[in-house]
Amino acid sequence: MLPANIHPLTASSFSPLQSLLVWLSNGLNHSLIKFSQIVLAHSVFYPFVLSSSAYQLFDLSRNLAIMASTAFIAMALIQSQWPELHAKGWELSPVVILHRSLTQIVWATLSVPLINALLAFNNAVVQALRVPVVLSFHLSSHLAALTDPITIVVLTIAIVVLLAILGAYYVVRNMEIVVLLALLPWFGLFGMTQVRMSSLLKLMKELLIAIFIQSIQAMVFYLFVHLVASRSDTIMGQIEEIGLLYYMIKLPQQLRRLVGTAGP
Repeated sequence: MLPANIHPLTASSFSPLQSLLVWLSNGLNHSLIKFSQIVLAHSVFYPFVLSSSAYQLFDLSRNLAIMASTAFIAMALIQSQWPELHAKGWELSPVVILHRSLTQIVWATLSVPLINALLAFNNAVVQALRVPVVLSFHLSSHLAALTDPITIVVLTIAIVVLLAILGAYYVVRNMEIVVLLALLPWFGLFGMTQVRMSSLLKLMKELLIAIFIQSIQAMVFYLFVHLVASRSDTIMGQIEEIGLLYYMIKLPQQLRRLVGTAGP
């Protein structure tokens, strides 16, 4: 986690093979430090803001939702004037349809300001934790002290794979926020279909998890750095860092189970 503090050794201390392994592990050490910094700086500690494409997608979805609301309102007015045209299986009264259509319009109007406010709060937390963590948290910072090539290979593969998965998760997470934002204008209309309100509540919870998982993970990283920094120069410290990455990958699913958006 802290920069590697490797003491120089004399040439007589190692055989040529051991010297080569130490040289290779030194290069591997610096490469892993750089790689971990790049991944963390562009995932856990990268503030997410909505792009112009996200706004365009939302505008398209909102316009379509408003058009659908208009159609539902027209149906409600027609049924109120001609009850015999009431569709079979249509359990909602015209008053309820009008109420939910107006609710949908409110959703469509307030969705972007609300999500932007939540993202701004999340980004403020991430920014507050970004400097002390990204500058001092270096995964596998002491791999250069190892001379066992098998251990080096195993730890390297574990770190690279876990970092890659963590980076890929944030790509998916950013796309999920954009898609769920585009669905928000339709939430009011979903209530007039066979979709249960509990399903809509799960979608809202999923959106909140997608936004705030970043600040939660940033805080976990921050606490981990300050709690185990004294053991970062040991093999156990390296294993704990790998365990932390694995926990970060599993954390979103655990949060979903906690709030009831995923099964056991």
